[in-house]
Amino acid sequence: MLTTGFRLWFGLCMAAVMAAVFAGYTSGATETGPISVGWKGGIGNHVSYVIILSAAAGLALVGLMAVAFRDADAEAQAEVLGMDEAPETQAVVGNSLWPIFGALGIGAVAVGLVVHPAIFVIGLCILVAVGVEWTMTNWSEKVSGDTEANAVARENLMRPIEIPVLGTIGIGVLVLAVSRVLLTSSVNGAVVVATIAGLVVFGGAMTVSRRPEMPRRAVRSILFVGCVVVLLAGILSAVNGEREFHQIGGGGSDDDTQVETDH
Repeated sequence: MLTTGFRLWFGLCMAAVMAAVFAGYTSGATETGPISVGWKGGIGNHVSYVIILSAAAGLALVGLMAVAFRDADAEAQAEVLGMDEAPETQAVVGNSLWPIFGALGIGAVAVGLVVHPAIFVIGLCILVAVGVEWTMTNWSEKVSGDTEANAVARENLMRPIEIPVLGTIGIGVLVLAVSRVLLTSSVNGAVVVATIAGLVVFGGAMTVSRRPEMPRRAVRSILFVGCVVVLLAGILSAVNGEREFHQIGGGGSDDDTQVETDH
């Protein structure tokens, strides 16, 4: 039986699909292009079509997750747990940082549409990660009335997925942001920035390692602030643009060299 949540998200998905088809036909697509996702013809305006169709795919994913977890229905939970009655649900939950990350992702997407495609990709990666993590956090908070049991349920489900996936995405985003900062700085300034950043990371790691009693919340807060600072620095650097590189020599031979303008 299809749950109420699945019907809602699947309906929104179908609405987004029809909106994508409509956008394609009204922007110069062929007769069969939009309905075949470009397999049998043109789809019109690629940007609007891909964005709306991506939204439809995201809505479909949420709908599948809703039906897979049965909208957190109490009877379904009791059946899975092998109990006559489901455990008491948790009414009060703690604060969440996912809305802040979501706002950061939306801001990066908006800036990237105007400034640089790399920032747009960073924003999309952030939004995808936040959407999945926020959804699973909300689900885990309502599994039972036991906070520790909820945390264990979430870790058992998400740890094998989020550690490699989010780690890969996070490293890629941070490397891209740092590269924007170094390419914007002058020749000598890039060396200074890289040195200072390395010292800060090394010093922070040493401080945390010498204090094993430090709460996990404090460590997460430090990492969160550091990631936000790096992302903002990368966005601002991309807005300013790269430093100038001048080609010396002519004819495009292999002996030509590049000189970076120091400013």
